[in-house]
Amino acid sequence: MQLVTTPRIELLRELRAEFLSNYPRGRRVIGVDGFVGAGTAAVADDLAAVFDETEIPAFRASMRDFLKPAAARGTGGEAYDETTFRRVLLDPWRLAGSAGFQTSAFDADRDRPALSEWKTAPADAVLIVDGAYLLGGLKGIWHYLLYVDAQQAEPDDEYLTRATPFFSATAVIDTTVPEAPKRVLSDSC
Repeated sequence: MQLVTTPRIELLRELRAEFLSNYPRGRRVIGVDGFVGAGTAAVADDLAAVFDETEIPAFRASMRDFLKPAAARGTGGEAYDETTFRRVLLDPWRLAGSAGFQTSAFDADRDRPALSEWKTAPADAVLIVDGAYLLGGLKGIWHYLLYVDAQQAEPDDEYLTRATPFFSATAVIDTTVPEAPKRVLSDSC
């Protein structure tokens, strides 16, 4: 299905083309990083819809669905259950079709594990994961990482200094105007 062309969809199509130019085949993983208020989930959802215009299936997951229970939850990236994320989603995803995977393992609203729903995908597919702090303990697992920046978001200065998302991400997009996001080129030269 072809989406209506808007400035937001056009930008995401450009990012999709760049991604597919660099990673044309296989099971690929895209991370969409950013802080609360930046709109990472909406960007990831729209990016998945842009992939749906192609014949490449896109699967969605959110790190919110891989949180630790509230009593064991730390701050920032320490709130995530990275072991479960890797065991039920990332590792099976990378097996390229020989294993089922889960896109959710925790129900944050009820603060308890989610019911398992196992999925399968073809060998040529894209997994899009949104969440904050993706350049922390999960750095290096992404084929492509979008950093979503918005002036209304609540930044974590320590994370910004340590992870340097403006330089470490594959692409940085400014969603201060959500309907017309723009790509930010972070050139240190």
